[in-house]
Amino acid sequence: MSWTPSEKIINLLRRQLGLDDVFFILDKVWGKEVGIECIKITGYKSGTIFAQTQSSVANYELMIRKKEIVKKLNQYIGSSKIKNIKVSIE
Repeated sequence: MSWTPSEKIINLLRRQLGLDDVFFILDKVWGKEVGIECIKITGYKSGTIFAQTQSSVANYELMIRKKEIVKKLNQYIGSSKIKNIKVSIE
């Protein structure tokens, strides 16, 4: 029986959960660029940022500013990887 290195397992889990390097960059700059404290980023996968809020007003504000926010966040990661933001209301 052969062992799988823990680093390989962690990297696989990070990819499956959408926790790649882009996610960590987005997590750091999210509050600064979005400016809506009650919306929390929960994941990133295939060009889509997933977030949650308890406020329908905050959800509406983000929806209105979505294109602007996506453009600013893409500047931080140096490419146009981010295509969409989906927010769910808890």
